[in-house]
Amino acid sequence: MTIISILIAFGLCYFVRELDQLRRFEWLKSATRQCNELCKDLPGWSGITGFLFYFGVPLLVTWAVYVLVVAVLGTLGAFLLAIAVLIYTFGPHDLDTDIRSIIHADDDEAQARALESLLGDEPPGEGVDQQAHAIEFVFKESLQRWFGTIFWFAILGIYGALIYRIADRLTEGDLTLEPEQHDLFMRLRQVMDWPVAQLMTLALAISTDFDSVYRAWKKYHDEQGHGLFEGGNGFMLAAARDIVLHGHAAQDGYADQLDGPLSCLKQAMDLVWRLLGVWLTVLALLLLINVIS
Repeated sequence: MTIISILIAFGLCYFVRELDQLRRFEWLKSATRQCNELCKDLPGWSGITGFLFYFGVPLLVTWAVYVLVVAVLGTLGAFLLAIAVLIYTFGPHDLDTDIRSIIHADDDEAQARALESLLGDEPPGEGVDQQAHAIEFVFKESLQRWFGTIFWFAILGIYGALIYRIADRLTEGDLTLEPEQHDLFMRLRQVMDWPVAQLMTLALAISTDFDSVYRAWKKYHDEQGHGLFEGGNGFMLAAARDIVLHGHAAQDGYADQLDGPLSCLKQAMDLVWRLLGVWLTVLALLLLINVIS
């Protein structure tokens, strides 16, 4: 039911845009503040104890709900819960909607404001730097909003999707966390992002130009001077930049319809859709040979 749950949840999020109003994790902000005030004297709270607590309670609640719906509805209950958890953990907003709102803005001023809001308060100036920033944004956000959730749901079910989204939310800068807790959450997030970024890079190679992606991937690791399992996810961003700015995507049909960062946003988003198609195809094949259930 894994691939079916993903397809239904993704389809509902795509066609029923109002569902993004349900994807709210603001409760984590107040919860972390209150828990750190009440539990700060517990042994190890600023480190591993608090780290485990923030994951343990939501997972325990999810497990209790799972037991309840399975007891009442059986396999159908587990299926419906999986869809609900996926809808909740996708996001926080629909990436394609955000990008479309920029490209089809009513006027240049509104478009510039939307672009600045999307790319950050101080995006790079005009030129290649801004284009590269736009490409990196699309791929980083697609990993965070879609692919991370899909991967960990396929591996660990509803608990994996929930752990990933909580880890993602807890690493944002607006939460009240102890420094050691934040470091632990950041490490977990990096560990969870790494295989997703590698598989996204592989899917990019399959769906575009394998040699170009491999060269960009290898060049990044050579320049950084570290091994395969070290560093961040810059290899994925390097490959995406190379493909969009100089490779396969630069020759696509809308290259002459848009320019600058808008063109890069559209081309990068198109590549993300291709990556998603590759991922879902692989998941379907794994389902057929009973690797996943």
